[in-house]
Amino acid sequence: MAQQHFLTQFSDKPRYNTKAVAQETGVPADTFRAWERRYGVPRPQRTEGGHRLYSERDIATIRWLRDRTAEGLTISQAIALMTDGNEANLSWLSTAVDTEPHTWERLNSRLFSALTDFDSTRAEQILGEGFALYPMEEVFLKLVQPVMVEIGEQWHAGRITVTAEHFATQFVRRKLSSLFNTYNITDGRGLVLLACAPSEQHDLGVLMLAVFLVRHGWQVIYLGPEVPVRDLIDTVRHLQPDIVAVAASTTESATQLLEAGRSITALPPPTPHFGYGGRAFNLNPMLIQRMPGAFLGRDAQEAVDTIADLLSSSR
Repeated sequence: MAQQHFLTQFSDKPRYNTKAVAQETGVPADTFRAWERRYGVPRPQRTEGGHRLYSERDIATIRWLRDRTAEGLTISQAIALMTDGNEANLSWLSTAVDTEPHTWERLNSRLFSALTDFDSTRAEQILGEGFALYPMEEVFLKLVQPVMVEIGEQWHAGRITVTAEHFATQFVRRKLSSLFNTYNITDGRGLVLLACAPSEQHDLGVLMLAVFLVRHGWQVIYLGPEVPVRDLIDTVRHLQPDIVAVAASTTESATQLLEAGRSITALPPPTPHFGYGGRAFNLNPMLIQRMPGAFLGRDAQEAVDTIADLLSSSR
């Protein structure tokens, strides 16, 4: 039954080249080609010219293996779990897909329920569905982020407990931290320094940006929440990053970034770019007019694109 369901959910028709698969999954081509050589997974077909072509089924497989290794399994352990000692066994997909429609609305509702019920196992399964079907960035922007916003609003309204909000936050933070550690590199397209405003405790958005950036080949140093301005400036002087990106979710924390922005943009050459973003600027665009530097965008994907544009124009 699992095998039949797998085949109905994902086509095995070869249509994606290696570059497209790397872009869809965030897994470097060298990595999944090594999996193919050592373990026979995935199983691309070859064109007459000898080039690999992958199917939707291959992409789902690579995504599933990517997430198991991000959770701490070795690739051999993940493949053993997937095949359960039998190369024809596809029961692993039961942790990634089910028989109901995979609309974002339904996924959001199920993830909200799992997190507010303190059910990490069910939440992992729902994320597994998303990661098997969609690119990682889409899962975080269309599933995880809206659910966390809803949980925050429900908590402020007194409809869920602070413990449920904390549980959900820590669940997402662990997932993002695991992915960041998996993809992070010591050398990349440029050095990006990420931090939150001095009084800003909510760091999931900037941590999500860190994951998106390292998946696109940027070197990232992530400083986390509540970074004092003086310490941030000292760190900028020491590391000389290409860009400093800071986040704020409230008007109070956003105004604290004025000092940071003015200090960073006044540094002697090589002066880094200064960028900012966060919920505060999305809700109150008037704040943008007061800030030095560049508004990075309304979400993590826009911020990645803006950072790429800023650094490419300065080279």
